[in-house]
Amino acid sequence: MAFRKLRLLLTTVLTGTLLPVIAPGVAAAATLPPGFVLRDTDSGLGPYQLTDFAYLPDTSVLATGKDGRVRWLPVTGTGRTIATLPVRADGDLGLVGLAVAPDYATSRAVYLTRSINTAGGFVMRLSRFTVTVDAAGAPAGLTGERPVFEAPGTFDVHGIDTVLAAADGTLWLSVGDDSDYRQVDPGALRAQDVDQPYGKLLHLTADGQGVPGNPYYDAAAPGATASKVFARGFRNPFRFSLDPSLGLPVGGDVGWGSWEELDVVQRGANQGWPCWEGNHQTPGYSSLPGCAGVPNQPPLFELPHGDGVMTGNSITGGIVYSGSSYPAAYRGGYFFGDYVSNRIWTLRYDDQGKLAQAPENPPAFDGVGGPVKFAAAPNGDIVYADIVSGTLRRLAYTAGNTAPVANATTSTDPDTRTVSFDGSASVDYDNDVLGYDWDFGDGATAADAGPKVSHTYAAGPASFTAKLRVRDPLGLTGEATIAVAPGNRTPVLTLTPPAATTFAVNQTVSVRATATDAEDGALPITWTTAVRHCPSEATCHSHPGVGGTGESFSQAFTGHPDSRMEFTATVTDSAGVSTAKTYTAMPRQHRITLRGTQPAALSIPVAGGASSAMVTEGASFDVEAAPLATDGASKFSGWQGGPADPTWVITVGATDLTLTANYTTPIDQRYDADAAVRATLGAPAAAEITDGPVHYRVYANGRMYWSAETGTRYITGPVLEKYLAYGGHSVLGPPLSDTLTTPDGVAQYNHTLINGTVGSIYSTPATGAHLIFGEIRKKWAELDYERGLGYPTTDELGTPDGVARYNHFVKDGTAGSIYYTPWTGAHAIFGEIRKKWAELDYERGLGYPTTDELGTPDGVARYNHFVKNGNVGSIYCTPWTGAHAIYGEIRKKWAALDYERGLGYPATDELGTPDGRGRYNHFTAGGSIYYTWSTGAHVVKGEIRKRWAALGWEYSYLHYPKSDEYATSSGWRSDFEGGYITYTYAGPRDRRW
Repeated sequence: MAFRKLRLLLTTVLTGTLLPVIAPGVAAAATLPPGFVLRDTDSGLGPYQLTDFAYLPDTSVLATGKDGRVRWLPVTGTGRTIATLPVRADGDLGLVGLAVAPDYATSRAVYLTRSINTAGGFVMRLSRFTVTVDAAGAPAGLTGERPVFEAPGTFDVHGIDTVLAAADGTLWLSVGDDSDYRQVDPGALRAQDVDQPYGKLLHLTADGQGVPGNPYYDAAAPGATASKVFARGFRNPFRFSLDPSLGLPVGGDVGWGSWEELDVVQRGANQGWPCWEGNHQTPGYSSLPGCAGVPNQPPLFELPHGDGVMTGNSITGGIVYSGSSYPAAYRGGYFFGDYVSNRIWTLRYDDQGKLAQAPENPPAFDGVGGPVKFAAAPNGDIVYADIVSGTLRRLAYTAGNTAPVANATTSTDPDTRTVSFDGSASVDYDNDVLGYDWDFGDGATAADAGPKVSHTYAAGPASFTAKLRVRDPLGLTGEATIAVAPGNRTPVLTLTPPAATTFAVNQTVSVRATATDAEDGALPITWTTAVRHCPSEATCHSHPGVGGTGESFSQAFTGHPDSRMEFTATVTDSAGVSTAKTYTAMPRQHRITLRGTQPAALSIPVAGGASSAMVTEGASFDVEAAPLATDGASKFSGWQGGPADPTWVITVGATDLTLTANYTTPIDQRYDADAAVRATLGAPAAAEITDGPVHYRVYANGRMYWSAETGTRYITGPVLEKYLAYGGHSVLGPPLSDTLTTPDGVAQYNHTLINGTVGSIYSTPATGAHLIFGEIRKKWAELDYERGLGYPTTDELGTPDGVARYNHFVKDGTAGSIYYTPWTGAHAIFGEIRKKWAELDYERGLGYPTTDELGTPDGVARYNHFVKNGNVGSIYCTPWTGAHAIYGEIRKKWAALDYERGLGYPATDELGTPDGRGRYNHFTAGGSIYYTWSTGAHVVKGEIRKRWAALGWEYSYLHYPKSDEYATSSGWRSDFEGGYITYTYAGPRDRRW
């Protein structure tokens, strides 16, 4: 599971000079840029204890341990513990912060941050101490504690963190949000409240008052919390430093679900937690009322969680490199790290606090341990506290060849007093082949003997100090000292684990151990614990816990998500030889799955917003349902078996668990709210069905449909039957209206919408239910729906030739149609013109209408034009002529003669002459147009037409006209195939050619 990594006790240390005590057993070589080496100094605090460190004026070091120890590490010689303070070391609490006062040379003042148990719980405290010294002037103890700041604590996480003592005598202090990391905790909103110290960077005077320059400073109340606040909105601002140029804090804020961030913190800034994480609104928190309108100061840089190259899981703010020994590329760069991923990056920002150069990809320094504090050595070298090994690690740089680092381990056979030495962990960062010179401490040596040697010690002293010197080919060396006890037998430790193998939260884990030693007999056992947090196996990291002594040890199993517990028994004999064994207690986990009655954003915030996760039995955390489902309309109405509130805090039981969020869909919302709808549809007959973007539900008397585009509509009766017969919403789309009644009370109808196209189904008792849509429906609507052509008597159909689509209609017994083709568009035809078109075999005769029925300019006639195979035809209708068709060459001639303004209206359809040669139309103004293939189309009219008729029309010797009537000097004339006819005032005369 992707539960957020809890930042437990990860503090960093800064060292200046290389101290002489070399930590044994250093891990394999880190990946460093060319010329860089790591020089390690043992803090004496042990793994997972080192939290902070600081240089004293003489360049010796003070270091702090989580368990309350304060160590002094001299420039040369052996370090010592100078104080052990009472602390609450649970979770990431303990002694975590250290600062040396700027006037230490005279005051010997230091500042420490820690958590302390009280009768009612614990407090988080910043105190000033005075360092006592011995006769040689070396630190020997702490005295005179004077609290400077204190706040009550609630949770063992995100407590008091870094303290910085500025050169001006003021103090800078970071405090985490002190909230429950396992779930959405409204208490985290305290990070937004300037009247509470949690989730803040504070700027204090030396006696704990607010600094007058703070953004909320009140001169009348300098001790008020708001007067102390410099910036707010942090989750766990664990480590920060002051930029030497800007004078502003620059540090890391450890994230929760998905992001780690670095901030250049401006005066009065709001970094947004818990409403924001990095540049992103925080799942589970951002919907809280307290997050409404909360701004977010964008971070300098953010790292996503995960186990990739450019990911982080517990960020540690660093420092700007101000030395001169590193290459130019690093001078002025900001060094920061990540404890979990064991990396260090560098970046640059400008004088406005904006990112100027992003971190290297991949990181420049990898495999470097767990950095929890950065500082500068006296020469400016970057030094950091590695909490994993308990060492101070210094990044040193040498141009050209770099000196090797010696590391060695031993194993002993006490029967023969033989000690085996292994120096193969020694490192040369130039990848040079090393030479190994051994000094066994008893006068014997082995020059150039290789990384692994054995030496048998003679009877005598119980212990010796051996040395390993490693040489590179250019003569640079590194040295390590190793304490050995050749005659000492290693203690025998037997660890007895509990019977159970997995554990629930707060279930007691009891382990036992016994230890004997050949020289010392029974030995006392020391127990240490750690919570090993594993968001993924690649990002496992440990958080130290409480310990104890004795043969048995018990502790409640952790409630930390994604975690196991490690119980380590350690014994040490009188010669200082130790052995340890560890038992790992694994969590007993169950799967929690969130479901919704509608698809919705359901999240386990502590699992990074996942809707399903493995969680430990007994763990308590919250689950959250979005107020609206993903359809944007279904409303959350409560958890099945749980609260009506979208957030539900649950405790995991002994089995897998599925939680269901109820959502009231738009369909149910309308049905529940509208009594008339309930009366119309009757009772529900089936559960609601979701089909892509469309939801629907079946009722006794109909159906209700919803889509985001059309809203909630019902459909009933014959209209529904036609809708379903046609394929329902998958073909026609969801209803765009309820089933309604037309204004005349005759029909019921629904509109539908598919792919932006509106369709309709109209139903009357006389016509039945029929579908009309697309361009035909648009034309019908343009003609005033049923008030124009009447109601459809067919669905939209295709013509036999596959070219057109059509619907037929009826109004008051009169049939009409709308025909559509892609090139003619949709046009209506009805009444007498439609009858004539039908008589002429519909589209097989004149073709398809290219106009609606229109009126002539004189208001006398109605007409439609048609086209077939590129030929234009028309049907004209007057009350006294009826409807007649005219097309082809005859129509062209009629058009050339100005349509009805010339010969009048067609008095016949185009007819064929008895001899089969010609075609003709007669017209109302007394003229005719005759056409043959050989003569073309010509008009014959007036007295000439009468004479031609008297002679027998085309059966006369004249046959068919070859010209229109034209004027002559004495009258008018028409030419025919066999002669001509003239007309003068003397009357008509015909003549042969």
